Amino acid sequence: MNDKYIIASKGCENIVEDGRTIGYEFQLRIPYYQGVPLSQVKHIKVRMDGKAVPQEDIRVFATSGEEFKLSEISTVSLFYWEYMTPLRVRVCQEGGLGKGTHSLDVDAAIDVIYAPDGFKAEASQEFEI
Repeated sequence: MNDKYIIASKGCENIVEDGRTIGYEFQLRIPYYQGVPLSQVKHIKVRMDGKAVPQEDIRVFATSGEEFKLSEISTVSLFYWEYMTPLRVRVCQEGGLGKGTHSLDVDAAIDVIYAPDGFKAEASQEFEI
């Protein structure tokens, strides 16, 4: 479902906190035609420059700013990933991404009760830091 559109066009940016680069962020659009609670996110898999990012290094942010590990979102039913609102995804990686061209690959899936396989989308994007 609209695979090429799930990665927001903005690309990635390094995240600096207290003078340290702690990782990088990008935004995803939902691979479904309506919003769902975060608990319905089946998976978000990330590859950066061809290398799989460990699931424990990936965080998602509710629109309120609350941060969740992927291992926690199956219990998050009060926060929604709305159809027109990109989801902030952070990869915790000391030092972030170096300058130059990078390739981001994302596989995201949503569970819905009436679709046994859910809805899934995969996309790739190159960007500059």
